[in-house]
Amino acid sequence: MLFYTDATATVGGNPLEVDAWGIDAVSAGLQKCLGGPSGSAPLTVSPRAVAVLDQRRSVEAGIREPGDEVADEPIRSNYLDLAMILDYWGPRRLNHHTEAASMLYAANECARILLEEGRDAVVARHETAGRAMTAGVQALGLGVFGDLGHKMHNVVAVEIPSDVVGDQVRAAMLDDHGIEIGTSFGPLHGRVWRIGTMGYNARKDTVVTTLAALEHALRRAGHAVPSGGGVDAALDVYAGAGVVAAGVSA
Repeated sequence: MLFYTDATATVGGNPLEVDAWGIDAVSAGLQKCLGGPSGSAPLTVSPRAVAVLDQRRSVEAGIREPGDEVADEPIRSNYLDLAMILDYWGPRRLNHHTEAASMLYAANECARILLEEGRDAVVARHETAGRAMTAGVQALGLGVFGDLGHKMHNVVAVEIPSDVVGDQVRAAMLDDHGIEIGTSFGPLHGRVWRIGTMGYNARKDTVVTTLAALEHALRRAGHAVPSGGGVDAALDVYAGAGVVAAGVSA
């Protein structure tokens, strides 16, 4: 068995020890905790995963040279052919696709900024912002969906009160405050909002502003909430964490 992990919303905001945890393949994204543009998916694969890919490695006819591998059961989709992508990024630079060079510069800048702040510091910043947002929504009398003992740092799923229409509150947040919070999908649609504290938004000022806007939107929708309760709870978390300014550790 190979262990694959989708770390799109994880990398940069939560611990991700790929080798220590024995993960064979991880794909990520720039647009969440790394704070970059969407459209590129960083990928890492273990030697064990590469060995599996090698079993179906096949160089396509147009660029094949004498001695190149031709598998009996090649990967049928060029788009999903990781073995070809490894050749593309390997020493031979075999053609697979035309890379969007601007995305490579963006990925490099995301990594540079993260390392400049420090990987542990970035994860800690996301952890504090996530705790503050969670404490804030709870202080507004809202439930949090799921087991908090296994919650990722940078997203909180807020149970929508039964006396409001979730999408109407989301629209008010966007129209009145310029803040977008997420809906959910499938059986959870209409049951929870997803509020992210990721990347550039994992800061004290954005957490507090979002909670103040949510309080206002709920009150306007007819749902009773404690005045200032969410903001105070979030500020208490930051005070306890020793944060003296937005995104700056004491």
